[in-house]
Amino acid sequence: MPARPSATHKSTEPLVSRPIDLKQPENASPQFQMLQGMHEAFARSLSIVLSPFLQSEIQVNLSGIRLTTIADFQRTLPNPSCFITLRLHPAPEKAVLCFDCPTALTMLDLLLGGTGSPLAAQRELTEIEVSLFEEISCVVVRSLGEAWQSVKPVELAVESLGNDPAQLAYPDPATPVLRISFDLPFAAQTGRIEIAAPCSFFDVATAERDPQQMEGASSPVNVERNARLLEDAEVEVEVHLLGARLRFGDLLALRQGQVVRFDHALSAPVRGLVNGDLTFVGHVLSSGHKRAFQVEEISTR
Repeated sequence: MPARPSATHKSTEPLVSRPIDLKQPENASPQFQMLQGMHEAFARSLSIVLSPFLQSEIQVNLSGIRLTTIADFQRTLPNPSCFITLRLHPAPEKAVLCFDCPTALTMLDLLLGGTGSPLAAQRELTEIEVSLFEEISCVVVRSLGEAWQSVKPVELAVESLGNDPAQLAYPDPATPVLRISFDLPFAAQTGRIEIAAPCSFFDVATAERDPQQMEGASSPVNVERNARLLEDAEVEVEVHLLGARLRFGDLLALRQGQVVRFDHALSAPVRGLVNGDLTFVGHVLSSGHKRAFQVEEISTR
């Protein structure tokens, strides 16, 4: 990550907004890997929970991480916006979750059974729309809180909601924050969600956690929740016999009716794969006029 002023020494130079290019290999520091992996996982999780909630396939993509200040974040927000101030309980630190109004209105349209078609103008949400949008924002806040649990125990407590960025209250405008941006491709437009997260919140985790563990860590609660959400998803099941190995020339010479022998005993179990990953082993049986597979062992790999 680009260097920033330490907590014990404040630079006299203002902190300017600095982009962190997600595609550049020089950003492969442990802290960058932790940040990128954590928020890519959050984007995937949010896609999973928003899609059934909004009754439409929602794709959330991490699009940028930028080092800036809360003042710069506030200054560059579109007006009006839909922003939520969050306290990172039990710490006094605060984060800001922001939706541009067209994104919020499109999500509301989907929630109410619409098509999510582009909206002509940016406008503030009405009181009724704000009340409904709180349901959507709760889903996003809950997923974000679960993602940040991999850094340290935290509860995201909603402090305020607003439309005018000028009314965004933050203790110190010069506070260094990470501006984390996500794109949501809709039918004919791209929505945006942005988060201003205090850099200090992520500092402790860098030295204490391995970035690969951070990305792959999932609590039993998260695994069970995701399993429930995916209950109706379809997966591809395949059964593989081991062998045979053929010379390429013999493969070209194959003709209809020829028999290819496999190096697989009749009594040996065969492997069952789900979406390409070994999941179970068993035997092929007959069931009526069709082949069936009897599961004898579930893989724990």
